[in-house]
Amino acid sequence: MQLLEGIKVVDFSKWLPGQYCGMLLGDYGADVIKIEDLAGDATRKFWPEKAPGMSYWHLMLNRNKRGVAVNIKKAGGAELLRKLLAEADVFLEGFRPGYLARYGLDYETIHKLNPRLVYCSITGFGQNCHKPAHDLNVIGLAGLNSLDDVGGACVSEVQVSAIGSGLNALSGIAMALLARERTGAGQWLDVNLYATALSMQVTGVSSLWGCKETGDKPFGRIAHYYNIYRTKDDRFLTVGTIEPKFWQRFCDLLECPELEKSQYDFAHGEELQDFIAAKIATKTQAEWLELIGGAEFCVTPVCSLDEALQSQLTEQEHILQEAECDLGTLRYMGGPVKFSDAQSTISRRAPYLGEHTKEVLADLGYDAAAVAALQEEGAI
Repeated sequence: MQLLEGIKVVDFSKWLPGQYCGMLLGDYGADVIKIEDLAGDATRKFWPEKAPGMSYWHLMLNRNKRGVAVNIKKAGGAELLRKLLAEADVFLEGFRPGYLARYGLDYETIHKLNPRLVYCSITGFGQNCHKPAHDLNVIGLAGLNSLDDVGGACVSEVQVSAIGSGLNALSGIAMALLARERTGAGQWLDVNLYATALSMQVTGVSSLWGCKETGDKPFGRIAHYYNIYRTKDDRFLTVGTIEPKFWQRFCDLLECPELEKSQYDFAHGEELQDFIAAKIATKTQAEWLELIGGAEFCVTPVCSLDEALQSQLTEQEHILQEAECDLGTLRYMGGPVKFSDAQSTISRRAPYLGEHTKEVLADLGYDAAAVAALQEEGAI
């Protein structure tokens, strides 16, 4: 038995946070019904595409879901969704505050219909702000893409607030389902990207507040013993030698035992960084790694994504999976959490737009005439 077998999820999210959360719920056994409007999610056409309307993004993030296409602006479409929610355990939605209320799909209305439902809203800035934004905007506003100690801005390959919000939604849903076991009642979860981005800086915030109280100079993450250094061949090494024993081994690697007493010499931190940078630049990344060999003291290479996927660390995780389907062989990044008595599985490719609409309608008791009526109305 899978962990979430018997849990029905209605996933009406259009972008990464909800899609990622729904993906993980499906990986661990939930019956996830993906709702789209009749035009389909914009992410279906993100480059590159495996087939028309089936981008690799869509295939990765919407696996293990059944697909229903519905127009909630039509009375029959909104009613269809209400019928789904009447028997669902979880509702994931990613619209701006107030949008679903126009169609009688807001929390207050649906809670009366199904008091056990866990209703999870994922927004940019919570229920009191209608500001549009994507991950880059959010992390900028939250101070998260000023990531170096001199205030330089950067664009991360990882959509930090989006993936983080997907994980926050997942953990919130799990907690709400556990609470429901005790109380019998569902509840409304308000997850937003901005709060996620702020909360992920918990250590930086505590340091900032502490330094304001004590008058100390804020200490960033970068130091001469905790930094990234460029090698002779324009590759990089990460040096995370926080523990004194690791710093000493790093000094041995550099053949500079005189540095051993300078680990916490912050008065000369810039000079020490420049000195270490010059030493690291005398050899290629491969030459340094050969010198390190099997020793372990938190000096490691900066890998490309392709190198990381092919590494022994990735291989031992068994997180990369393949599955055959009508589109051929599809490769997946599997679920990251391992359980002693369960595992994530990928049993269904992502749906074509509306692929399972009639199947789900049949489950709800719609007969052929009722389906035809919805089609005539333009609701499906």
